[in-house]
Amino acid sequence: MNTYYVFFKNWDFNLDQWTIFVGIATIIIGLVGFSIAFILYFKQRRDAAQDSFDLFINSLPNLNVAVKETINNLQEFVSSLQSGDFANPVIPTSLNNNIIDKINLIDLKRYFAKNDSSKIPVLEKFLIDSDFFGTYLNYFTNELIFFRQRYLDKEQIYSNWRLLHSNVFFSSITDENEDDRYKDFYSNWVQELNQDKEIFNFIDDRPTSLKNRKLLIEKHILPLAHQIFPFIEKSEKANNVNLLANQVNSAYLDMDSITSKLIEVFTKDIRKFKDISTNIENLL
Repeated sequence: MNTYYVFFKNWDFNLDQWTIFVGIATIIIGLVGFSIAFILYFKQRRDAAQDSFDLFINSLPNLNVAVKETINNLQEFVSSLQSGDFANPVIPTSLNNNIIDKINLIDLKRYFAKNDSSKIPVLEKFLIDSDFFGTYLNYFTNELIFFRQRYLDKEQIYSNWRLLHSNVFFSSITDENEDDRYKDFYSNWVQELNQDKEIFNFIDDRPTSLKNRKLLIEKHILPLAHQIFPFIEKSEKANNVNLLANQVNSAYLDMDSITSKLIEVFTKDIRKFKDISTNIENLL
């Protein structure tokens, strides 16, 4: 029978013993290899989780700056809408969710689960909010374009109030067929309007520009539409004045409604962005 030895002759094995030895050695080598692979796998997972966390946490301060800048810009825009002096709002391009595309969310969640599990709900809320602020720039731009188109359409109709103390007025008072009482009423209305310093800005006692749209409607346009009724039956021009005054008032109401709805929408967005900022700070 053949005899095998390892290193030294006195360490001799017969065939059966050698078979057992090789089997045990194979198992040991396999276990060592598996252990090394297992260790390397978990080290790789730990390193990947750390890398995702580092990239994520280092991106949050700049994102929070963009969120706060958006809040300030929206607040200024809402204030301008309330005053009727519309500003040109700017949403920073850095307000985006590109960070979500750059990191492995599974690795990031794994890091928080192991190192700071109490912040997992905060992270989940951030990921949900990312859909909101990630698309907000496009949403805001489209909303603003839609608002301006609708508002300008109504503003064009509203601007016809100028005709009431210019072309339409001159057409009435120069018409010899019109009742003198109607002419006197209309002339007094125009004179009171042109002298109202709550309505216009003045230079050298001359009205130069409109100062208060709301008061113009309340103090002059609506009273004109109501008080001209006695003359409508006998005067086509008086009827046209009434129709024009009502169109101007209706356009103003539409403008006010459009603006109010936009203010309501952006006020909600401001509150949402404040919550997002607070949530980001809780992650830092």
